[in-house]
Amino acid sequence: MDLSLIKVFIIIYQTQNISHAAERLNLSQPSVTYNLNRLRKMLNDQLFVRDKFGVKPTKLAQSLYPSFYEAIVKIDMAIDSAKHFDPLTSSKVFRLGISDLGEICLLPSLIEYLEQHAPNIKLEIEEIHSEKVEEWLVEGFLDVAVFNSSHTIMPKIESRNLFEERYVCIAKKEHPRIQQKLSMEAYLSEKHVAIKSSTGHIEIDQRLKELGHSRQIMLEVPHFSVLQNVVKHSELLVTLPSRAAKVYQQHTDIQIFELPFEVSSFNVSVNWYNHKDDLDARKWFCKILKNIFSTL
Repeated sequence: MDLSLIKVFIIIYQTQNISHAAERLNLSQPSVTYNLNRLRKMLNDQLFVRDKFGVKPTKLAQSLYPSFYEAIVKIDMAIDSAKHFDPLTSSKVFRLGISDLGEICLLPSLIEYLEQHAPNIKLEIEEIHSEKVEEWLVEGFLDVAVFNSSHTIMPKIESRNLFEERYVCIAKKEHPRIQQKLSMEAYLSEKHVAIKSSTGHIEIDQRLKELGHSRQIMLEVPHFSVLQNVVKHSELLVTLPSRAAKVYQQHTDIQIFELPFEVSSFNVSVNWYNHKDDLDARKWFCKILKNIFSTL
């Protein structure tokens, strides 16, 4: 059973009020209700029913509370007594939120590092949804998120810049019309692959609109990771961050071009919420991510 669900249960039981429980847990009221409903479904019981003052526990909830509370206390004591996080022996599971570009650029190096220095660590990767990241970090669904957060406001989240990134354009090496240099005329006359705007990659088309132009988009995809064979077997252009372009160049015969117009660079950051538990582990993980990205 998810430990966070037990914590939600205990705080609701102690406060007997959903909104008060949300305040103590530093969660939104809908989030507390959502987690409670998950537990209700799991245990096939209402657990708490509404009354004029808030909620009151069912008989099953009353019988579960002592055991749940004792278990949480023991777990908290074990965490508090742990003097330090040892990556060599830890079997912790890290839930990492990254974009598909992060998967392309980061995961191979990260897995290689973990195999050597933290062999029992397990990773669970979640795709980034910018509108949900803050909630996922606060609720503990994610431990760390690495992405371009330039367009995302997250007042509850700690954030540190990892590196500055810029956009470039790639095309297959034997492209019949583009060699050595990419002109604005060529960029606008060729057909393009675009990534759906919901992924946060909106800078290119915004900048072209400011300049009074638009590109011819033939293919729109949800992920950059599907593009390797598309570029190899077509004449389409792809505009993407430079680190991803270099990865593609290692595995496919492509050319990398500087864009024929100025577009702002962006910062990729590592983001986390200051949960009290596993603080040393999270600090270690963020440091490792920063070190790996610095070599890419």
